[in-house]
Amino acid sequence: MLKTDHQVGGTEGVDLRRARRRARRLHLFEALEQIYAELPETTCGGCGRCCFESPGLFFVEYLRLVEMLERPRQDVMTRALRELLFSWIEPERNCLFLDTSSRCTIYEARPLTCRLFGLSSPTDPEQAREELRKAAEQEAEQLRRLGIEIPEATLGRALASCDRVRDTRGRRCRVDPDVLAERVAELDAKLIPTEVVRQEYCFLSLPDRLGATALGGGVVEMLRIQVLRRAQRGESVEALVDLIAERRK
Repeated sequence: MLKTDHQVGGTEGVDLRRARRRARRLHLFEALEQIYAELPETTCGGCGRCCFESPGLFFVEYLRLVEMLERPRQDVMTRALRELLFSWIEPERNCLFLDTSSRCTIYEARPLTCRLFGLSSPTDPEQAREELRKAAEQEAEQLRRLGIEIPEATLGRALASCDRVRDTRGRRCRVDPDVLAERVAELDAKLIPTEVVRQEYCFLSLPDRLGATALGGGVVEMLRIQVLRRAQRGESVEALVDLIAERRK
């Protein structure tokens, strides 16, 4: 399997093995659970529409997930690489932890980003949707300049909010996401420099972190472009991903 106990892209200089020991010593995983426990229990329609990609993780959440997985299994690593490389051109791909029944396979350990979704709504949902689409279009334009055409379906994947989330009594519930996010960021600050916390916040997903760990941050971007170009020429790239994962064992 791919090694995870060395530097992560964006957190250069951080020894993951040492960071995990420090997190356990400072009881940061327990503190994270306490923050999670303050959120209301919720239900939703279970459509999985919000799970169109793997969510961003705070660094402490990443460490906790690696801890839970006891070094990510090869199948997880391979799916993470595939999402990292192909998500732009394969809009049917979902979060790597979503099963074929649209059920989350790590539901009890899901990160704050997932737990907050549907518990807060933008002031202007239509404007929020438009901003998400514009951001996607800008990234797609950058890729288009590199000769990579992005499917229209990819541009509309991101959701700004969901109105189907209810508490266990069927009521709409609201929380302040910024307050909870800042509290988790404070846990990160016990593990990594404050400027890195500000830089990453919760925007790096598991595929991003594992890909940067396995391949190096700069290599990931170069490899993504190469693989996407090959895919759009009609070449098979699945074997290439398997080969990458195999070589990084």
